[in-house]
Amino acid sequence: MTRPQSVSRLVLWPSVVALVLAGCSSSGSDTSGSGGESASGGTTASGGKTGSGGTTSSGGVTGSGGITSSGGVTGTGGKGSGGAQASGGTPGAGGHSNGTGGDHATGGTTTASGGAAGGRIGQGGGPGSGGGAGHAASGGSAGSTSTGTGGSAPGGTSGGGGGSGTTPGMSAGCGTTPTIASSMYNNGSHITFTSGTQQRRYILNVPTNYDKNHAYKLIITYHELNGNDNEMYNQKYYNLLPQSNNTAIFIAPNGSQSSGTPCSGTGSGDSGCGWPNMGNADLNFADALVQEIEKNFCIDTNRIFADGWSYGGSMSYKTACERPLGASNGYIRGVAVYSGSQLSGTCTPSKPVAYYASHGTHDSVLNYSNGVGLAQNFAKANGCTWATPTSVTSGAHVCTNEMGCMTGYPVEFCSFNGDHTPFPDNGQESSSWNAANVWTFFNQF
Repeated sequence: MTRPQSVSRLVLWPSVVALVLAGCSSSGSDTSGSGGESASGGTTASGGKTGSGGTTSSGGVTGSGGITSSGGVTGTGGKGSGGAQASGGTPGAGGHSNGTGGDHATGGTTTASGGAAGGRIGQGGGPGSGGGAGHAASGGSAGSTSTGTGGSAPGGTSGGGGGSGTTPGMSAGCGTTPTIASSMYNNGSHITFTSGTQQRRYILNVPTNYDKNHAYKLIITYHELNGNDNEMYNQKYYNLLPQSNNTAIFIAPNGSQSSGTPCSGTGSGDSGCGWPNMGNADLNFADALVQEIEKNFCIDTNRIFADGWSYGGSMSYKTACERPLGASNGYIRGVAVYSGSQLSGTCTPSKPVAYYASHGTHDSVLNYSNGVGLAQNFAKANGCTWATPTSVTSGAHVCTNEMGCMTGYPVEFCSFNGDHTPFPDNGQESSSWNAANVWTFFNQF
């Protein structure tokens, strides 16, 4: 169902946020052909206070859409009448985390027979519902990943099919012992990796209670200009790691210089290191790295996400645009872009990807309008009824959810009263509202 306008939520805070020009990287400001890159933060409708600050970065990426097949349908019944959450289809039934039957509406717990539109996200199923991890259950059969057909169930709408993979939602590494030694992850170690003719590297974090038979979300975290993988590890992947509570695997790829040469700095940050994506080398690196992690660990192939600030936001956008789940070579279910632009190669999305963005109204590196424009691109691909997100004025941040988007493909834009930073309010990853908002956005699928 579509609604004609956007809904914004404004949260006022007692203090005025100072502009912070220092960002994540210790090695200076991001610069790119037109003055560098931006980042900003804040998501979810509940909002927090606006942030400011952050070093300037050059960079930003563009990308074009991406589509995630949504599979299973909503379960029978509505809140209560379909029975407690199980009768509409338990998680995995026709989908992933939300399951067929839906998380809130269908198969819900109280009253209203017939239910709402079949559930919260994916109408009776999470991303790729119906083609999830082969989890078919009551309320919707699992969709075929090869054909993309969706599951169905009475009381809801049918899904659009599953993702790709030999086992729905389950990567090749499920049930196997990783060949990457445990001494190489959760401690900031650099793992070398050959991509094409280049020797690249990345840092890896795996849940401390990792179960080879359980499929985990995968989060790809891109650093800003003058940053590197060390910085992302030190910042706990834009502080999403503690939010995940052992439910996701994180990788921090290391970028490249403007010449396309892989970065090699060993400090926290690396001058000139970003995501120029020369000849698509950085995108190809991301592709190969995802395959490597899927081969070694049990990954839910319908729940792979990317996020990044400034130049990293640009690369996140590019990855989502070029590699949407549901495309023949795609894998991105959702993305979070902090103060991004199109700096890793232009791209106009043609397939839907769940899209979250945050941008400071006083961004001195990448214009605020850049961030709005990127969100509008994905709103079009996601079938939303576009309305310009509310721009915060002072002393607050406001998050706008676009209306009318395809089920399971929301677009959320958080405007904050601040400069170039992924951590609105105080420039510190540990206490900014942005990480909690982003995790809530990712975790709904």
